[in-house]
Amino acid sequence: MYEYEKMNETEKLNFLAQLSNLYYELNMTQSEIANKFSTSRFKISKLLQEARDRNVVEITINNPHTRVNELENLLKSNFNLKHVIVLDNKSLPLEETLSSLAKLGAEYLDSIITENSIVGVLWGKTISNVVKRLKPKKKLPITVVQVMGAAAKDDPLIDAPELIRKFANSYGGKYKYLYAPLYIDNDYARKAILQEPVINDTLFFANKADIILTGIGTVDAVFASTLWSKYVLANQHSSNLASSKAVGCAFARLYDNSGQEAVIDVNSKIVGIDLEAIHAANHVIGVAAGKFKAEAILGALRGKYINVLITDDDTALKVLSLAQIEVK
Repeated sequence: MYEYEKMNETEKLNFLAQLSNLYYELNMTQSEIANKFSTSRFKISKLLQEARDRNVVEITINNPHTRVNELENLLKSNFNLKHVIVLDNKSLPLEETLSSLAKLGAEYLDSIITENSIVGVLWGKTISNVVKRLKPKKKLPITVVQVMGAAAKDDPLIDAPELIRKFANSYGGKYKYLYAPLYIDNDYARKAILQEPVINDTLFFANKADIILTGIGTVDAVFASTLWSKYVLANQHSSNLASSKAVGCAFARLYDNSGQEAVIDVNSKIVGIDLEAIHAANHVIGVAAGKFKAEAILGALRGKYINVLITDDDTALKVLSLAQIEVK
């Protein structure tokens, strides 16, 4: 075991993975592993802890997920939704709630994905959590497609290109990038870029997506990327943004509380899937939680930006309250 210290980083990670597999997958005891490698149980225990510290091993606790059927039925009937999942969050912190919703979202996705499904994926921390929790029952020849131009998130691990690659790999499927920015200010340039074969081909697939996974953002979501916050501020007068009465953002589009696209220039500068295609998709799954997002979620429901909602009970109650729908 003295050779471990002499290994390079890649060799160390591989060795830690080997030990972890023996302990966690093959259920060998630490003493048995120690005997196998002619070392002490204490040394094996230390290395297993290192494997956890270095994220070679990630331990997930699967708490039972209780759902609130009454709220699900109210949302489904009042907004003509295909499916609703409302988590009883038991007053969990928001981060834990989002983690539980991610698992429910991953399970729901796996239940509807079929052979040759075309799956559109957007971006964000919530969507990243869903993709991370995907555990397909079987491999399927699906195509995962980037449906909007690059969001240019400050963290590339939660941006669309990385997420569609991970999503596709989990199923053993293919993926298609959209090699374009999210917004193009010059109308002539935007129309020309949309005609480029590689971009046109990806948008062709995007507009045929039968499943789309998206988050639902507040108006502040437009400013979440350093790049686009500067762009939007440079191209919009603050009074214009205020007068638009925008309450939320989905598919990079700002909309008001009735779900109508806000009258604001940035909505006409988008590179990505058409609204008609969004409305035509079989399953447009919105995963979102937090009372601060309730108004944005309500606008998305009214505007038919999604037809499947996955949220928690506190958020659902706030949405229903804003919509003046009585909960008995």
